[in-house]
Amino acid sequence: MANELFLSVLSTGSGTVAMTLSTAGFRTQISAAGSVELSALHSHGPGSSIVSGLSALNGVTTDGQGVWALLSSKDET
Repeated sequence: MANELFLSVLSTGSGTVAMTLSTAGFRTQISAAGSVELSALHSHGPGSSIVSGLSALNGVTTDGQGVWALLSSKDET
């Protein structure tokens, strides 16, 4: 999953990609961010189906320059 997020941001042409891993209880968030705004292809391309299938939630950062995915090891119903 981290690879798909990384590649989405790298493919924008951004000179650097910052990867972040955050944990809280049963949840883990992985994010990748660059310095170039993502197009629809980069944020909703083929890799997004992998990320969507494996994550509880996912999306684009508020500045449009990164993507994130939330993983959960416990069902939250």
